[in-house]
Amino acid sequence: MKKIMILLFAIAGLATAATVPDFTAEDLEGISWSLDSLMGERLTIISFWSTSCAPCKEELKLLDSLYEIYADSGLAIIAVNTDTKRGLPKVEPMVTAHEWDFPVLVDPDGDLMRIFKVGPIPHSFYIKPDKVILKAMIGYTKKDKITILETVQKAMAGNYTRGSTNND
Repeated sequence: MKKIMILLFAIAGLATAATVPDFTAEDLEGISWSLDSLMGERLTIISFWSTSCAPCKEELKLLDSLYEIYADSGLAIIAVNTDTKRGLPKVEPMVTAHEWDFPVLVDPDGDLMRIFKVGPIPHSFYIKPDKVILKAMIGYTKKDKITILETVQKAMAGNYTRGSTNND
């Protein structure tokens, strides 16, 4: 059992309670952004995704709905696309089609993936205002929706206790 827990912790990438280092990355228009410039006042969610990942699109659909509700209350969402340079032409049409209003960064060389130790995608990090990771989640299924909703609702109320998740 102990070996399984260690393995799950390693798979989750950056551990909860780890501090996220500042970084700089470009959006679809080539504008450079730092983590500091993108952080939310209450909660920041960084979601790594690709255009070929169906669960990623489902998770981002949910995150977009939460962003519409909580953006003015301090929620920030950052979508980091992990497609290679060859796949980048598919990104902007997808973002436009889904009408995502949150920042979409591109990581064609995998620099951010290395910083965050991202494995399988979607891989999302829930980050408190002090840049400490509250929660990391790998994958997305319909049952994860409840965990995501609870995490966001609690954080927006200033409660940063860890709830249940598929990867805690």
